[in-house]
Amino acid sequence: MTVFIETDPSTADLLAFADPREAVRDLGAVLGARRVLETVGDGVRRLDATFRGDLTGSVAQAGARLLGELDLGTVLLVAWTRYRALVDAGHRTKGPDGGAEVVRLAEHTITSEHAPWVEVLVEGQQAYRVDFGVKLEFVIASLNAYVAHGRLTNLHAGDCTATITWSVRDFPIKQTKFARSIPLRVRLGDGIPLVRDA
Repeated sequence: MTVFIETDPSTADLLAFADPREAVRDLGAVLGARRVLETVGDGVRRLDATFRGDLTGSVAQAGARLLGELDLGTVLLVAWTRYRALVDAGHRTKGPDGGAEVVRLAEHTITSEHAPWVEVLVEGQQAYRVDFGVKLEFVIASLNAYVAHGRLTNLHAGDCTATITWSVRDFPIKQTKFARSIPLRVRLGDGIPLVRDA
């Protein structure tokens, strides 16, 4: 069974940029202007200027793809299934006679940090690695979570402010703050287990 939360925007690149191609452009500018690639090791310093330019473009495209693969709905769902109040409700409602509960979370913050990287190979050998940082912060006004038989079965969230900070080797690329109602279209089917054997 596939379970997902569909958000708008749906991925980190769309949260940070109106057009995902802007992610490649901005990352390429940071890599070129700050000479970030030259901070990762001696190998890149020895590369000729043409190859360095091609490499900057390739790393920018790979970095933007990493950002595009970060699904915001999954980040939220994983975080909510770890909230103590929801796990406790999962324990109380576990089993066929456990019943159901509505758990209300007041304003709360979900922070998720990711450290993807791109390895660059030159003639089949690893020349260096480019480390990225992605920090997502969601401030959610309220959440009603429905828990039945140890499983999270439904979610209704209020307004949300989402902030994304994207960096490469500690150089900032973009920070975006986005406020809106979360348009959750939740398809939890039989629910997400909050406790083992639920």
